[in-house]
Amino acid sequence: MKKQKRFNRNWTKRNFGLGHKPGYAAKVALAQAYGGSDHYYTRFTHHSRFEHYLDWLSELDPPIRDLRKITLAHAIEYSEALANSVASGDMKVSYAQNLVSTLNTVMRAVRQDQAIWLSPADVVGKRSYIRTSLPLATWDKVIEAVQLAEAKGNFRGASLVLLWRAFGMRFREAALADLPRLKAEADTYNAVWILDGTKGGFKSEKRRIQIESVQWQSLDYALHAISDSGICLIDGNNSLKEFLNRHANPMRPILKQVGIQCPKDLRAENFIEVYERTSGQLAPLKQSGAFDREADSVGREVVGHQGGHKRPTVASSYVGKRDRTNRDVEVAKP
Repeated sequence: MKKQKRFNRNWTKRNFGLGHKPGYAAKVALAQAYGGSDHYYTRFTHHSRFEHYLDWLSELDPPIRDLRKITLAHAIEYSEALANSVASGDMKVSYAQNLVSTLNTVMRAVRQDQAIWLSPADVVGKRSYIRTSLPLATWDKVIEAVQLAEAKGNFRGASLVLLWRAFGMRFREAALADLPRLKAEADTYNAVWILDGTKGGFKSEKRRIQIESVQWQSLDYALHAISDSGICLIDGNNSLKEFLNRHANPMRPILKQVGIQCPKDLRAENFIEVYERTSGQLAPLKQSGAFDREADSVGREVVGHQGGHKRPTVASSYVGKRDRTNRDVEVAKP
């Protein structure tokens, strides 16, 4: 394996001696902070978000193109611009918080101190983890996205979308899923367990997904997308990074083209179905009629388990806010 070149910080050189361009310097700093061959998706995400800040810096008068010249005052001014975008409805508070968090992470990696740090919640507002809009990731849209991906020869990207929607998997879970193992479990138990690529390494025997028609078809599609000797979707690619660039990222514009805003909406739509099937009532996002809190608790607990969460309260980010009291159906008077 090629040994990664180690850059030493030099406060007298442009971008601390990490590179001529600030974007490249940030990428080098993140690689050093996280490890050159580790946490690629995290580094990729931070670098993509930091480009938003670099674009903002380039529009200043005079523009800033040297990371050494960034001050806490610049960070505060940037956060105020983000807060204004949130207030006007042009940006979600969650995304604004992510942008500020990335700014903190990159500047700490670049400077190797915390001289430039802001509290995301304090500067752009507190985010709500409660979903307030329907994901609209229906199966007809999913099939349309799959067909568009097939037309471009991206069968593994299509498989990724199907696994997200059918099993409620995260990106790494779908990319690293041991497909032959899932097939064997499905044949034996008519259910599978999500154990590969889990967030924070959290695994639970309670994360049991019942296999029905859409799960069978999605799993079968993914198995046909890999080689005979393959185990997961990234097999045949040199790394998770290559898989992300070649197969996953091209699916984002396709999803938007068919009316699905982001991959998370596929996961949310799946869990809305899980909630409604186990609670016997419509998800809070959809209904204003009868509401049974006991049935709601059952549905939220199952969503929490199948989503790979330790707390059932996280279900609100998929199915919506929980009512404080039971609600009966109003009977129309004759």
